[in-house]
Parts: sequence; structure tokens; C-alpha cells
Amino acid sequence: MSFGVVYAEDVDWSSIGNPDNAWDGQKPITNKEFEEVVSELEKQKNKNKRGGQKPMKGMDLNRSGSDAELLTNINTALPLLNLPVPVYINGQVLIPGHYKVVGEKENNKVYLKFYQGHSMLAKIEAYETEDDFGSEDIYFLKYEELPNHQLKIMFGSMEFNAFTFVTYLNN
Repeated sequence: MSFGVVYAEDVDWSSIGNPDNAWDGQKPITNKEFEEVVSELEKQKNKNKRGGQKPMKGMDLNRSGSDAELLTNINTALPLLNLPVPVYINGQVLIPGHYKVVGEKENNKVYLKFYQGHSMLAKIEAYETEDDFGSEDIYFLKYEELPNHQLKIMFGSMEFNAFTFVTYLNN
């Protein structure tokens, strides 16, 4: 296969992109033909319509109850924590990576559990708080770097907000 060079002077520009011949090859239609096409499109549109707005996926149309019920059934997908540095948690070292963090209350104490896949890799006690750490989300997970090689890990869920401190290794 070979490609040749084409210069602009070699092209007949009179038939390309000229407003005088932009409609060449199209036949005019009558008002009756136009109305027939529009009415056919309306029929198809109404046929595909299912009586108004479609419900959102997963929404039960027959549900009843208060807004509080609705809030308890919101998506509880937990955010991931991306640790950029290795951290010590209870004598274990968690390498840099993505971790799902689950907050749980056990025996009147709050714990943050760090998961990768289905394996819990670490569990650390946290401090429950009313502070939402400036987050507008109900479920959140973030960290803040502090002096002396410390990270403050902040967790928020529908049940409680909590924070804890971990020591990180300097790479």
C-alpha cells in the first residue's frame, strides 16, 4: 500500500463545502410527508414510554415510612483508604496500598479494622467523636499528616465518627 501526496491546488474545491451546493441531491418534501413522519415518531416515542418517569434502580415503589427509614437504607459502600507510606498498627506494618476500613463498636469501645480483599490485616482502637472533620459525606475516610511521623485517620459512618493515630515509616 502506498500513499501519495495531494496538494490543495490539485483538489476541485468547487464541489466541496460550498454553500451554493450544500443541499444538492436532496429532494424537497411536502408538508403532508413531514407531518406523517412526525406523527410516526410520536407513536414510537409513546410506545416506548412506560407511564411517566422510570423508578431509580433498586427503589421500591411500594415503600412506606419516614425519611429516617430512607436514610437508614442508603448505600453503605465503604470508601477506601490509600496509604502512601508504611504504617505501624499494633506492632504490625501495613505496607502502602488501598485498604477498606470498617468501623465497629465492641464492648463499649470503637475499633477500625483494615481489610484488603476479605482478609483483616489490622485492628486498632479509635476515639469516637461528634466531629465530622469538615466532610459533607456521611461515609468518609481520610487522613491528615501530623508532626513526629504520625497520621490521624478519620472515619465517618451512619453509626458514628471516629479517629485514631498511627505512626508511619519515613521512606
